[in-house]
Amino acid sequence: MSKMILRLPLRERKKQSIQTSILQSAKLLFQEKGYSAVTVSEIADSADVSVKTLFTYFRSKEDLAFQDEILFCDELIRCLLARKETDSLFEAFKQFLWNLIQSIDPEVLIESLPGFHPWMDSPDLEQRYLLLWEHYEIRLADALQLDSDKNEFNPILRVISAQMISVIRILGSKAFKEYLQPIPIALRHRALEKWLLGSLQMLSGIQGYSNTKK
Repeated sequence: MSKMILRLPLRERKKQSIQTSILQSAKLLFQEKGYSAVTVSEIADSADVSVKTLFTYFRSKEDLAFQDEILFCDELIRCLLARKETDSLFEAFKQFLWNLIQSIDPEVLIESLPGFHPWMDSPDLEQRYLLLWEHYEIRLADALQLDSDKNEFNPILRVISAQMISVIRILGSKAFKEYLQPIPIALRHRALEKWLLGSLQMLSGIQGYSNTKK
């Protein structure tokens, strides 16, 4: 039986196209000039939209700088909540990270790790970058709380969320990318895999939590 292919309405496709254009223009400008040197007007001009239109899609220049990280958190939450009924949170998290690193081309491994873009070195983004990880923890803990089908607050889920995010925070840090830099390209994936397996062995809080969807 043939499957019906669903497409978004034209208006929604146009909205997505405009949003993508704005984001790509911002990233290119941030990469080229640095975050602080780029104005909202420049981003709007590059995307061929008005400043008013830009603010329809993004609340601030900071939101543009961190949009990839917001989407990454969304993807992490989706993968954990969509785990198999017999899979624990730890198994789902491990699979998510393994799939992530295996999907990255070794030639651009350092540039493609989530969590840190070169323009995030800007002092203007320092506080927002620190808050990013706290927001990750809160969003993830809230999602796991809803997934548990229990009304009472479970502080263990906040600890589990913090442990998960600690791995991603290190993975996406500037220091970790500098650690990988001197390693030959052909060996970077192996070094990353070894680090990931070692890090996951340390996450006793997640491994000890047997929450499956049974």
